[in-house]
Amino acid sequence: MVCSSLAATAGAFNVPLKCTPEETKHFVEPAMKEAEGFNFTGALEVVNDGLNAHPASEGLLFLRSYFCYKIADSISSELSTLPQPIQPLGEGVLMVDGAMTNQMLGRFQEIVKVLGDAEEAINEILQVNPHNNEVTAFRAYIDSKLQKLGQESENMRVTFTNTPNIAGGFCVGCRKNISFDTQTVVFRKTPSTQLEVWHLPCFKQLGNKN
Repeated sequence: MVCSSLAATAGAFNVPLKCTPEETKHFVEPAMKEAEGFNFTGALEVVNDGLNAHPASEGLLFLRSYFCYKIADSISSELSTLPQPIQPLGEGVLMVDGAMTNQMLGRFQEIVKVLGDAEEAINEILQVNPHNNEVTAFRAYIDSKLQKLGQESENMRVTFTNTPNIAGGFCVGCRKNISFDTQTVVFRKTPSTQLEVWHLPCFKQLGNKN
C-alpha cells in the first residue's frame, strides 16, 4: 500500500514509498500529526519506534530520512537568523566572536550528524530498491547539503584556529591575555603585513582616539 500522507510530507521530492496499513495507522499518521505542528523531533521519535518494530519498511525509512532532513533544515534556519560570528570589517580587519563561533561550530556538527542519519536511512532503502530514482535524487540532494555544510564548517574552523596562532595570544592594546574561545576579538593587518589581535573594547578605544 502506498502511504498517501507521504506525498504531503515529501513535497517537492515526490517519493511514493510503500508501507502497510498497520504502519500507516500506528506510525505514519501519528508522525504526520507531529510534523503538522512542526515538531519534527517528535515525528522522528514516532518513526524510529515504527522502525524498531518494522525495520525493513521503505515508507518509514524514507520518513526517517525526511524528518532528519527537516530537523537539520530547522537548525540551519535558526543559525541564519543569528549574527555572523566572523565578520570582515574592511581594511584588513576581521572581528571574531569566540563564544558564538564555538556555538555555531557545535550546531554545524549537529546538522552534519542529523543529515548523516538521513543519508543512512536512504542507503538502507536503496539496498532493497536500488533503482528508485526519486530516492537516489533525494540522496544526492542530502549529499550536496553535507558537502556545503562541511565546507562552511571547515572554513570557519580553520579561520578560528589558525588566526590566533599567527597573531599571538595577547591584546595589542591592553597587553592582557586573550581567551579566543569566549571573547570577541579583532584581528588587524599592519602596514608591514603583520597580524595584530585586539580585545574588541580595546580596538574601539583605538578608533575613538583616532
